[in-house]
Amino acid sequence: MIPLVEELMTEKIVSISPESTVSEGAVVMAQNKIGSLLVERDGEYIGIITEVDIVRKVIAKGIDPLSASVESVMSYPLVTIEESQSLLDANDLMEEKRVRHLCTTRKGKIVGVISVRDLIHPLYMEPAAFGF
Repeated sequence: MIPLVEELMTEKIVSISPESTVSEGAVVMAQNKIGSLLVERDGEYIGIITEVDIVRKVIAKGIDPLSASVESVMSYPLVTIEESQSLLDANDLMEEKRVRHLCTTRKGKIVGVISVRDLIHPLYMEPAAFGF
């Protein structure tokens, strides 16, 4: 049986304000050992900044991460998936939207995040379940 998103998603949401600098965001990611932060304004998640955003939109373009705002490089709108959907659904959505992180929802409300790294976890837990 294919696991569901809710079984592997991270429920601890780490967020940052859109006015924070990209450098500050990178520090928060490093401290939490994560690859993305949700961008939050007035209690609402408005975007996501990822390691890939920092590399492609800031470093590769020679933009100063100490002065660039998170809002200027964040990805939006957020791509979401209901926690009750399968990991195959999550994989397909990531591929379709060309993203590595999805916000997970419960009845339409964001309650966590699942990353492409999370999708490979079941392969190490129960390879027999996948015919390996």
